[in-house]
Amino acid sequence: MPLQYRRYGTIAITGHREFPDPGNLYRGLDRLRARHYIFGGARGVDTKALQYISRTQPGSIKTVVVPNRLINQPAYARQIIRRHANHIIELKNTGPDRFYIRNRYMIDRSDHLRAFYDFRGRGGTHQGIEYARRSGKSYDVWALNRFDKNEIMAMNETRFRGWMGKMRRLRVNLRCLKGIIIQYMHNVGHTALAYWFPELAWQANPTLESIW
Repeated sequence: MPLQYRRYGTIAITGHREFPDPGNLYRGLDRLRARHYIFGGARGVDTKALQYISRTQPGSIKTVVVPNRLINQPAYARQIIRRHANHIIELKNTGPDRFYIRNRYMIDRSDHLRAFYDFRGRGGTHQGIEYARRSGKSYDVWALNRFDKNEIMAMNETRFRGWMGKMRRLRVNLRCLKGIIIQYMHNVGHTALAYWFPELAWQANPTLESIW
């Protein structure tokens, strides 16, 4: 995704309940711009993102969707929702798939999904990403966990290409990756972008943004 601001009508935000670095979450919210945001209402990314967007974009509309009723959310989450949400939608589902139904509801009513994800390959955030992908919805992934720079720098070229291809397929936001990719290409590969992305060879000043 290009690094400049991109404006949407409605952005849905999803993410894990536990995450190691609140500052990284806030960086992932800073360049989002929308008239309307939809949040899931759980503790963790949902409520922290609601608080942050309320403070940094007070003019935006903030809708919270809960899988059952608001009273069923944790007390801490209820307090934040009541304080910061403009609208609260109770889906009143109690079955084991209630969180998946909630995520589909949010994604179906948004123009873009920003998923704060740690690549665990399971859980509600993973399901939301997969649903957005299958339904053709615009989405991107903000990496919640830090990449091990030493591990990546130790990769051979084949492994690095595979890792980079996986990040592109997952639509990981380039802001999470650009520094480490450029460092590998310069310090390890000693080659230009067009070597790694032949489709850039025709461009006078190729950039990662133009292919990512």
